[in-house]
Amino acid sequence: MRIARRIGRWAGGIAGAAALVLLGTGPAAADVPIGQPMSGEMTYYNDVGYGACGTSIDASTQYLVAVSYQWWTAANPNNDPLCSGISVQVSYGGKTITVPVADKCPTCDASHIDLSEPAFTEFAPTGTGVVTGITWQFVSSGGTTTPPPLAAPTGLTVTGTTGTTVSLAWTGVSGAASYTVRRDGAAAGTATGTTFTDTGLAEGSTHTYTVTATGSSGTVSATSAAVTATTTAGSGGGGGGGGCTATAWSAATSYAPGDTVSYAGHSYTATAYSTGAAPNDPASWAAWKDDGAC
Repeated sequence: MRIARRIGRWAGGIAGAAALVLLGTGPAAADVPIGQPMSGEMTYYNDVGYGACGTSIDASTQYLVAVSYQWWTAANPNNDPLCSGISVQVSYGGKTITVPVADKCPTCDASHIDLSEPAFTEFAPTGTGVVTGITWQFVSSGGTTTPPPLAAPTGLTVTGTTGTTVSLAWTGVSGAASYTVRRDGAAAGTATGTTFTDTGLAEGSTHTYTVTATGSSGTVSATSAAVTATTTAGSGGGGGGGGCTATAWSAATSYAPGDTVSYAGHSYTATAYSTGAAPNDPASWAAWKDDGAC
């Protein structure tokens, strides 16, 4: 039984049909051509329910593969040799993963495999559609439904500081969908790329930063090595652009026209009475004049 829907429909001839399609009359281990390299294409699916092997699956979070109906030989799919610990080793773009066979693809030809969504994203974004030019083979071991662990981000460095900001950069991790930056052990924000700027800091304050990567399936990596950064103090100016000597803006302080503050690397002059109006928030532009970077 399958729940939800298959992503897409496919058609096409069977490469080397005489050698590949084995329509045996009953289950036998010999029906699975272990170690025979094949070329073909892949798509993905994200069904949740029971796969053809009779086990519960979640193709939106687990690593697994559905192979063509043409490879199944038993009258009862639950008893098919493919359900006896067989996996598929897939290679594309210089990367190889091994995932267990847990399901049947009723519309795939013999050279077409249907990976679970997180396994597919090891090779390409889900919006890619059909990926051609892959190589794959059946193997007798090595597959697991558990997503592989992500490597910890490396190369975390401080790329710049101001009186109220710290900018960071790091080396990307294969399979990462996003990154979480922590300041002094607490989450400071997330990024989909490999840079981040922490804002709203106190002048002359010192902070320790780390980064973790999160995969598309929710797997979280180990923590990167830490770096320490100190915002600048008395970096000059305020008011009319003479530097950032002004006090850092505080959400708890009430400001009057003519007051000057520093915030997110800029100097600001109050043009109206306000409390809690962040200077760089578009909703606060009527209360503050941006005097430029400091």
